[in-house]
Amino acid sequence: MTTNTATPRRLLRREATATRRGPAIALAVVLTLVLALLLVGVAAWALDEGFRTQAAAWFAPVPALLQMPSAAIAVGVALLLLALLLFALAVLPGRRARRTRLDTRAALVIDDGVLADAIADAVARRIGVPRGQVGVTVARRAALIRVTPTSGVPVDAAAAEEAAARVLDEVGFRLSPRVQVGREGVIA
Repeated sequence: MTTNTATPRRLLRREATATRRGPAIALAVVLTLVLALLLVGVAAWALDEGFRTQAAAWFAPVPALLQMPSAAIAVGVALLLLALLLFALAVLPGRRARRTRLDTRAALVIDDGVLADAIADAVARRIGVPRGQVGVTVARRAALIRVTPTSGVPVDAAAAEEAAARVLDEVGFRLSPRVQVGREGVIA
């Protein structure tokens, strides 16, 4: 790779962060429906005298309801929470379950599930339990390894942690492995 790392870093950041397409589409659909309903309501209000009287009857209790302080506060709090949620969705970065690393020769993007499977395979081989009895969850800064032992056969937690640490060192990600051995085993 060249000494210019701006482009690979930008590509890695793009691969590791999620887009905001889902919330944006949902908001656009909801706003479109609300505006279409409003347009139909305005057209019906302008063209139909019966609709005007019916709508006036529907909305007659609203001014009295808004005169009550508790109702006005509840509406204000609900709108504030909606605004904060939309603001957070727009500003906070999304995170995909991926890890990235930039080396002198290559840029590496690895899915957390693939990393968890590699750790689980290495731990199962090292401590001598079937692969189905080892579960791994990769979090932001740690890898949680859950081992269900075979009934009557002890499990060496230090060896499991060492195997996980070796896999993490080989791929170059700084995660701290944490091993939890189940109290009850499975029958082999």
